[in-house]
Amino acid sequence: MSAIFRPEGHLSRATEHAGGPWSPDMLQGSATTALMTREVERLATESGFAVRRLTFDLWRPAGLRTFRTVSELLRDGRKAKTMQVRLMDGETEIGRCTALLTAPSADSPVDPFARPAAIDKAPEAGAPPPAFAQKWSRYFQNVSVRLIEGALEKPGPAAAWMRLDAALVEGEPNTPLLQAVQAADFSSGVAQIVDMRDWTFINPEISLYFFRPPEDECILIRAATRVGANGAGLTTATLSDRKGPFAEVMQAMSFERRDAVQAQAS
Repeated sequence: MSAIFRPEGHLSRATEHAGGPWSPDMLQGSATTALMTREVERLATESGFAVRRLTFDLWRPAGLRTFRTVSELLRDGRKAKTMQVRLMDGETEIGRCTALLTAPSADSPVDPFARPAAIDKAPEAGAPPPAFAQKWSRYFQNVSVRLIEGALEKPGPAAAWMRLDAALVEGEPNTPLLQAVQAADFSSGVAQIVDMRDWTFINPEISLYFFRPPEDECILIRAATRVGANGAGLTTATLSDRKGPFAEVMQAMSFERRDAVQAQAS
């Protein structure tokens, strides 16, 4: 089975399966965020705290090279901890994750306004996307996708189950948290609302807020995108597993016409 990264001591080397949508030689955003999450999850497990918020700032693109993570505990509280993980390409920082961890409580109140948690359509009831859409990137070809609402190739809100089938790091299982984070990066693609022949769009950041831990390797993304002024937009999504919702996602979006991008490059 293919892997997205191969371990080399304390480093992780990107394989050809880590290639993203804009260039097969550039790292997919899902690979970037998941690799940082791997370090967050390790430290959270050691402390016995739960991951409550993950905010990723994606500062610059990176090629398929060797990466290392640098972690730092910013605040070591009794009930809450804040840590950051930096993803380094040599001496260049390409992205950063700020994580909020909280101490578990013995009990939770009952939410009288909560909707039933059951999922109406399981992954098995979904339909695969068209073959050309699955070829969006080398990384995406390693992701199982089952659509239950909307369509990846058409603009508008949509909902899809996703699961990374390849190991994120060779020799390691993909945890539910890793599956959730790598899936969340596809929220803007699931809910794209422009003709991609005319527009480019990026999300320079992404934030996930967890109200319970994910418990499954299959993650349902239900996403929608809004566009404002000056190329700004916002994608919001709810992440669910087979038991129901467990997290909310927000992505700040930036849109630009392709002819403007080509003019800048010339």
